[in-house]
Amino acid sequence: MDKSNEKTTRAESSRAAEEDLLGAGESVSERVGNVFTGYTCGTMTRGVEHPGDIAEAASLSSIQLPPNDYPLHETISDSIIASGKLSKLQLEGVAYACQAHLTKLPGGDRSGFMIGDGAGVGKGRQIAGIVVDNFARGRKRHIWISSSHDLRRDAERDLRDLGCYVKVIDGVKELDKETKALGLSKTCAEGVLFLTYSTLVSKGGGEGKKNSVTTGKSKSRLEQAIEWFVGDTETPLNQKEQTADGCLIFDECHKAKNHSEALKSGSKVAACVIELQKRLVNARVVYCSATGVSEIGNMAYMARLGFWGAGTPFPDSQKFIDAMKHRGVGFLEMLAMEMKSSGKYVSRGLSFKAAEFRTVETKLNANQTASYDAAADFMDKLKACLMQALTETRQNGGQVWKAYWSMHQRLFKLLCVSAKVPEVVALSQAALANGECVVIGMQTTGESAEAWETQGAEKGVDGGGLFNPNYGEKKGTAQQFISTTRAMLRFFVENHFPTHVADVAAPGARNSGVTQPGDGDGDGYFDEQGVWVALDAGGGNGSFAGTLNSNPKDSTLRPHPTCVQAKEILLEMLESLDLPPNPLDELIDLLGGPSAVAEMTGRSKRVVRRNGVLLRENRSDLLTSKTADAFADSVDGVNVSEKISFQKGQKKVAVISDAASTGISLHARLGEANTSRRVHVTIELPWSADKAIQQLGRTHRSNQSSGPSYVMVSTNLGGEKRFAAAVARRLQSLGALTRGDRRAATGIDLSEGNLDSPLGRGALKKMYDALALRGAGRLDSGGTGLANDVLLANVLSHLPAKKSGEDADETADPSSPDASVYLHEEQTTPGAGVAKLHDELREAVVKTGLQVGLSPVGLSSESQVLWSATGAGAKDVGDVRRFLNRILGLPVRAQNLLFGYFTETLDKEVSVAKADGGYTEGVADLSGSNIRIESTETILKDPFGSGAELKKTLVSIDRGVSFQDSVEMLQKHEESTLIHSNGDTKDTTNPNPDSTLKSPESTQKNPKKNGSGFYRANRDMYGRTQVLLAFLKVGKKNTFTVTRPNTGSSINDLERDDLESKYVRIVDDKVHTDAKRWWDATYAMTENNCMHGDSCSTRNCAIGTRDTRCCIVSGAVVPSWGILEKTLERHGERFPKSDRGMRAARAVAEDGTKVVGIRYPEELLEEVREKLINEWAVRDDLLA
Repeated sequence: MDKSNEKTTRAESSRAAEEDLLGAGESVSERVGNVFTGYTCGTMTRGVEHPGDIAEAASLSSIQLPPNDYPLHETISDSIIASGKLSKLQLEGVAYACQAHLTKLPGGDRSGFMIGDGAGVGKGRQIAGIVVDNFARGRKRHIWISSSHDLRRDAERDLRDLGCYVKVIDGVKELDKETKALGLSKTCAEGVLFLTYSTLVSKGGGEGKKNSVTTGKSKSRLEQAIEWFVGDTETPLNQKEQTADGCLIFDECHKAKNHSEALKSGSKVAACVIELQKRLVNARVVYCSATGVSEIGNMAYMARLGFWGAGTPFPDSQKFIDAMKHRGVGFLEMLAMEMKSSGKYVSRGLSFKAAEFRTVETKLNANQTASYDAAADFMDKLKACLMQALTETRQNGGQVWKAYWSMHQRLFKLLCVSAKVPEVVALSQAALANGECVVIGMQTTGESAEAWETQGAEKGVDGGGLFNPNYGEKKGTAQQFISTTRAMLRFFVENHFPTHVADVAAPGARNSGVTQPGDGDGDGYFDEQGVWVALDAGGGNGSFAGTLNSNPKDSTLRPHPTCVQAKEILLEMLESLDLPPNPLDELIDLLGGPSAVAEMTGRSKRVVRRNGVLLRENRSDLLTSKTADAFADSVDGVNVSEKISFQKGQKKVAVISDAASTGISLHARLGEANTSRRVHVTIELPWSADKAIQQLGRTHRSNQSSGPSYVMVSTNLGGEKRFAAAVARRLQSLGALTRGDRRAATGIDLSEGNLDSPLGRGALKKMYDALALRGAGRLDSGGTGLANDVLLANVLSHLPAKKSGEDADETADPSSPDASVYLHEEQTTPGAGVAKLHDELREAVVKTGLQVGLSPVGLSSESQVLWSATGAGAKDVGDVRRFLNRILGLPVRAQNLLFGYFTETLDKEVSVAKADGGYTEGVADLSGSNIRIESTETILKDPFGSGAELKKTLVSIDRGVSFQDSVEMLQKHEESTLIHSNGDTKDTTNPNPDSTLKSPESTQKNPKKNGSGFYRANRDMYGRTQVLLAFLKVGKKNTFTVTRPNTGSSINDLERDDLESKYVRIVDDKVHTDAKRWWDATYAMTENNCMHGDSCSTRNCAIGTRDTRCCIVSGAVVPSWGILEKTLERHGERFPKSDRGMRAARAVAEDGTKVVGIRYPEELLEEVREKLINEWAVRDDLLA
């Protein structure tokens, strides 16, 4: 290369570096706008407004429902409408459902409709309206399937309120009773057959018939329901199935998730729901749930929405799911919008304007930390003994290890819950003192553990007993509640620890002295593959009521002395552990006992303190009188009784579990005796987002005197974020299909807690790689030696600072180094501190039993034994769920340090993704001033399905920020930061005006000291001083958002090191002089010119100009997504990194015009059009 070319190349590189420093490569910036907007029903001219403030996801609000001319007035009387028994909002849902049912899918099945409304809109009343309309038109048989038997009464009430007195048949059991010798009685010949999903999948007890001759074989409940639905005629069943056109309503339809067409596996509920739709092709299907789908993989049951089948690119549900599941949340948001635009979907919800949200972090005290660490140490010893015992008794241990890890997960989750009890009690007492009522949400009741302990006491088993008098010596000698965690551990050791060796001559002999019959107990867990598994006390499948048989009579087994002794030692060690009592029992006791606390859970028995004595009682004994109604005397009946006591104000505290999270209303309802504000405390985050949303909706409904105050309590344990991450992962997608915006599922933005994502999996792999390599090679290349080159100080910031004097932690291990030790070694010998950290974390990872590619080199002798038992594979390197499950079992220090390393690595991963355009935060508003819609034109019309048009809209935006606006931005940031540090629950920076949110992580120091403010570049560029405004991100210690005068808010964040190395903070007394002069100069110059100024030699250069143009593609985006995506990938190198991803965006023009779609390069649309024409022509040929 000659010198002139070399000089040119250097100049170009230098210019590119300067442009990159000044954000020249960025296009229109985005900001997360309002999650909700107020919803006004504009399609119904008759009716009264709905009581309560109703909101809709901002993204959906930009999409209009299609015209509706369904003659609902023919069937719904004027008096019903005038009285408001069906509000405008509810009439809209009924009308669009009935209109959708008039159309057929290309394959011939009748179209379905989805009501995705949240709490407070009245999904049940809308279903009743649909039934009334159809009944009036001559369709006399309908099936209504829901999750709980007690919802039948609500269904009956809703129908009666609309003047419809049709028979609501109480399940197929009533059909059995009403089936006479000559057929079905007249009372059940028409009406609504109300079923639960559990009934639908049962085998049933009806007598089978064939040509009117009894065969004697029992039919399934599914078959009975279909036979009733199609009518008792002489017409062959398969023919009647093709013509029966009543309503098939799937209320709480999320119960039908977890189905895989490819694997031919999944839940029985999903299989039955799919079978019903396949056979009843002409039925009017309604899907109804506030949590319709938790992720794209759970959509297989939505067969009537036209996503797959004839006339679509996908022959079946599995092909659709396989193609869509990797397309991210942006695709789901567009899907929800297109569903609404085609009239298949409504999704409104009670506004969270009156609700408050806050999170409270409770830190484990010294005793709790010591107890937790002791439990972790015991589990390590149990694992080591188990490994040895399995070898000695010649077992493969597959089922034992499944039980071990199941129990492991539940054990530490319960310890986390128990650690929060004091905080929850304090919050509850403060709320009661303030005249408020308290609702506490949890999942685990511990009934099975108590039942097993009682059974053990009755059988005289050592270690058994109803109460544990020795728990917590510091608590005195009074009786204590059963420790659920101790019961789980004892059950596992008693029933799963091998003590007998099989006779070599009888290799098929069993090494078990326990039988574990399943009794259908409700306790369970989502395993590491996300499948629900019912549990026994020890974490295995079955029940706690296993038959203990300590002296096996099988002659093929003989006791192994060493294993027998080891088991005894483990049981002794177990009894010495300081483990907490059942958190549910303890909560009820500390908050005043059963006379003050209304319990709405699924357990039938419990331990309570009465007159100072602990007693085990049946919950049904609470009922003042017994009735002939089996429902009233059941657990559901007790829950209803407890709910009445709470709503009347007789009890001021309620505790609810999953069993009471569907259908029950605990809000401050006007007209009820108890209208005090509800403080809804979540002590135990549910295993799934479905359950989380059901619980949150219990206390926030329409017609209430005040909105609830939501308090989510968590600990400072890193591993507990596993549960928040699991829910956050589902909430993102959930919002997309239930409210059209992933942040809108509950009004709470948990997206930053989403660890189980492609970025999370990538970060985890990189962390494991760094641990496997022990940082080798990274320092030589100028890196830090840590994964993603994160800073050592950032990782160590997750360690608690060592205290001295009176505040010193007596339980802390003095041999555990604090952050200063690592940093000193790193400073003295580069790489030494990183190596020390990696060695410690490698030991921790080995304890988790994960196969992540580690080698035994450098491990302690104890860890090498564990490593050899685990294996040297790498099957778990990308499994975030399993990682988060397993680290719960580490001691507190190791757990927080390892989790901190992972989150720091993930933060870097997210930063890179933002820079490359691969990160999205949902539908974002294009930011800027003077936004104008230049033009909108149709690219192509989809000839299939909805016939929607694919449109191109050009938007002109001035993205610049004036100095005055930048000063106001800084002032708002400072006010918000100070509010957080003063403990106020309001968050003035929260983009959702319908909610408030406080997080302890967001509590920051004085903003003037944390680095937020105006900065100038170290050197002048393009003949002037370059300035920017930087804010420390809420919840972060070293990450800043950046705003520039010409390009506005940056998509990319800036790390503290980069900021401080390239810029200098402008002191406060120079902001309104120097900073203003420099800011105004850039702002004025770039209005019509590029950022290079007069020195620019490039013709028509637009780099860094304020005024820019953005192209948004809207309309039929979903059927075009594949080609749009592939075309952009093919030409990605032509565009700035930030424009290489397909992100959903919304533009609101100055005149109020809105457009929502995906940002897409305009120059690629002609190629997209040609490819779409070719693909759709192929589809047309296939249909022909």
